[in-house]
Formats: sequence, C-alpha cells, structure tokens
Amino acid sequence: MNALLENTAQADPAAAARAAGTLEELLAGLDAAPEEILRLVPGRRAVFAGHWLGRAVVFHLALAPEEVAGFRARHDEQTRVHGYMGDGPFRVPEPIRLIAGDRVAVTQAISGTPLLDALWQADKPDRPALQASGAGWLAAHAAPTLEDRPVNRGPWRKWAVAGQARQTHDRLKGIEARVLQKMHALSRRLRPVTTWRSALGHGDFHPNNLIRDADGVTWGIDLGASNRAPIYRDIARFLVHAARRGMLPSGQRRFGVDAGGLADFARAFALTEEELTGDLPFFLCHELLVRVEHPDMPGPRIRHTVDLSEAMFEDLRDLLRD
Repeated sequence: MNALLENTAQADPAAAARAAGTLEELLAGLDAAPEEILRLVPGRRAVFAGHWLGRAVVFHLALAPEEVAGFRARHDEQTRVHGYMGDGPFRVPEPIRLIAGDRVAVTQAISGTPLLDALWQADKPDRPALQASGAGWLAAHAAPTLEDRPVNRGPWRKWAVAGQARQTHDRLKGIEARVLQKMHALSRRLRPVTTWRSALGHGDFHPNNLIRDADGVTWGIDLGASNRAPIYRDIARFLVHAARRGMLPSGQRRFGVDAGGLADFARAFALTEEELTGDLPFFLCHELLVRVEHPDMPGPRIRHTVDLSEAMFEDLRDLLRD
C-alpha cells in the first residue's frame, strides 16, 4: 500500500493511510484487492483502483455516515443510466455492487484519457470532433427523460448573485458585475417564455468527467443523483469549464465560450432560436458567476476568465440591443 501514500503526499497522507486501512478491513475475506488511491476528500470519501473477482474496478469508500445515502443514490442513478448507455459510442461504467452496508461502491474501471486532456493532446484540426463527442454524450444521456417543464429562473439568478458577491479577484469583479446586469436584463426579456426543456442531468458535466478510450468510446463518470434540471445547465457547465482553461477548439467565441462547441450542443439537442439566444445564454451567465475562482488561482486562469467574461458581456449587449 505504499503507492497510496505516494499518490496523496501533496494532500493528506495520514488520511490516505487511514482510508486505505478502512477499505482493507471492509473488504477482508472477499475476492477484492484495492490498489492505488485515485482521489481523497478527507473525512468524506476516497476512491481506489483495484480488482474485484479478478476484474479491474474502482472502489468508492464512504468515510462519513452522511456519504452513504449519496452512494446509494449515485448507484441507483448509474444503474438507471447504464440500462440504456451500457454499449454504443456513449456509455457509463457498469455499477457492479454496493457492499459493507453501502459504504463501498464497486464500479467498472475505465481506461482512457479525460476529454479535456485529450483535447490538449490532439492536433488542432482534430479538436472540434473530439469536443463534439461531449455534446453527443449529453444528448444520449438526457434523451429518455427530456420534457418541457415550467420555467423558474429565480433560484438561478439568486445563486448567480451570491457567486458574484464572493468574487475576490479585482480583475473579475467589474466585468462579472456587468455580466450579472445583462443576466437580469435577459431574464426580464424572457418573461413571456413559460416552459423550458429539462431532464435528469449529469450534475457536474465538464470535459474531465468524460473519458475517451482507445476505441473512440466516450464514457461519462461521476454521475450524481437523479436531479431534474434545465438541459442548458449541463451544456453551460461544459462550455464554460473549457473556456475558463483556454480550450477553444474552433478558435471562435460566442457568448464567451467556444462557438463551435456551442453549435455542437445546439445540433445535438436541436435547440430552437429562442433557446439558443435566451435560455442557454442565461445559464452561461449563471455558470460563469456561480463558480468563483480561488483567491490563489494562477494568473493564466484569471486571464482566461477575464477574456471569457468580456466576450460574454459584449455578445449579451449586442443581443439585448436587438
């Protein structure tokens, strides 16, 4: 188990050692072999690679009682989605089993490259097609539960306001305040719209929660519980996450994010003009504002977010002039 400590030396090696010992105790007597630690959230959960009945798996370990209910919910959600995304070009790993009083979730291990890393590694001409796989995955995931639901923009505006108020970077405070003003203006313009499309969403749909394997299959990981939300929320999460890191495969922006990626999602979901110029920009604003950069965020990330914010503001201003 020395590798466990090596992989978490920069986080909390003592907590890693405790988690490793707990997992070994819970798996004692079973045909299971935990190996290296993949992720640790001290006091909450840990993720290990390993083998179960001779099969490569991932072990998710709950380190706190309140995590167990979440494990059950995520297992149920992954079971639901695996029922229609167990094969084909867009998939989710198989949820194999909950054990040890649901403190340990065993899931299929996936070999491949996180999509954002794959985009950086790819030649520039190949990046747009790779990015489009994200839109394809999300459309396949949402399809069975997609339906119109009544609009409720109030909570999203409230969360955006709270996020913008927490911003600590002077370079972002001013431009984000102006984006927030445009978000409110856009919301007022959309008042006649009474429904928007929603689905049981991923919950944290960004490019590094997608894995591309050697066969070109796109796998979605880290699914949350079955929470219904407007489809534009997951689209915005993906596009803003990439733009914040300077990944713009098409080389063009629209509403601050990659114009080609926005077009990919528009095609995948057959977005109407009203959705493309109303609901989706509203959620792009929300995503920009609600996720606040850490005070110690490196300068390049702040520069990317400034560029994103300024471009988003300009396009919103032009949109609202029409």
